[in-house]
Amino acid sequence: MAKLRYRSGFAAIFMTVLSCHAVATAWQSAPGEGDRAFIPPPVAEPALPDLPERPALDIRSYPKCREDYKKIDAPFDKAAAINRCTVAIDTYYRDKMLPYREAMIVYQGALSSLYTARVGGNMRYSPATQDRFYKIVMTEHAASDPEGANLAAYRGIEAQYQTDRAYLADRFCFNTGCNGYPVPAAGVKVAAPEAAAKAPKKKGDEAKRASSDAPDPKCRKARKRGGALGGLLGGVAGSAVGLKGVGTLVSGLVGAVLVAEIACQLDEKEQKVAAEATVAVTKKEEVGATANWTSPTREGVAGSSTITALNTEPNGSKCLSITDIAIVEGEETRVSKRMCRSKPGEPYSIMA
Repeated sequence: MAKLRYRSGFAAIFMTVLSCHAVATAWQSAPGEGDRAFIPPPVAEPALPDLPERPALDIRSYPKCREDYKKIDAPFDKAAAINRCTVAIDTYYRDKMLPYREAMIVYQGALSSLYTARVGGNMRYSPATQDRFYKIVMTEHAASDPEGANLAAYRGIEAQYQTDRAYLADRFCFNTGCNGYPVPAAGVKVAAPEAAAKAPKKKGDEAKRASSDAPDPKCRKARKRGGALGGLLGGVAGSAVGLKGVGTLVSGLVGAVLVAEIACQLDEKEQKVAAEATVAVTKKEEVGATANWTSPTREGVAGSSTITALNTEPNGSKCLSITDIAIVEGEETRVSKRMCRSKPGEPYSIMA
């Protein structure tokens, strides 16, 4: 019995030791607060920045004057209406279309800067978020390229502008007799002989008309009927506006830089100095540049050429808007013209 009690007591002590050891092991295996790895609390990402506002092209204000000339009967009056419409669409191109293209280039730059400056490499955004925003920005950037979806309206209005301008140039020649078209019969009419006989004659009229160097009196009539007749084409043949001795010059070097309305009032030497003034001012290629000229043959005849605008076409050619002024016998004639060149180093010439 004593032996049995001994064994029972030993078993009890052994079980107690095992229990204590299990508790100690469990306590040692459980990490304390200082043993745990640091896990930062979750933080919400900031909102992604909005894309910059995309420029918009005002297509509603495009001039719808292409067919207005059809409401007019006289050929030179038609030409004047055509010329006014050409000036209107050129103004729209300069004031609306070109600034829009420049604004789209700036817009693309703003898109790139937005990603690089605020999202790309910013640890507040996860890599997945950065990648997602990058794809959004690049998609919009590509859509804003010249052939991208965002410029579809621009391409459409540019095609209309080019079509309208070519059409107006053709109709101008049709109504003035340039570029191979016959001269309209009504375009070279002058005062009837009876009216000329009744009109009081001024001293020296006969001598002036007999001079081969003096400008043809028909020029004044053509100019009054046609308004800014030469504003569209510098290469109008002399016969187109009822001129004498001007057609050959206008179709050559002078014709490349002078409009017919100015050229028809000047003799050959005056045309030459006026043309040289235009060439000189084009070489300056800056808005406000002016070149003056004075007649080498007549007193009181002078003029100037002034650059009023300078722009680069989408095709890379550079164009100037130039205002020509001629003062003849105290009367001022002011005509605007558009001169362009396709490559650096080439001379500027009037756009047809």
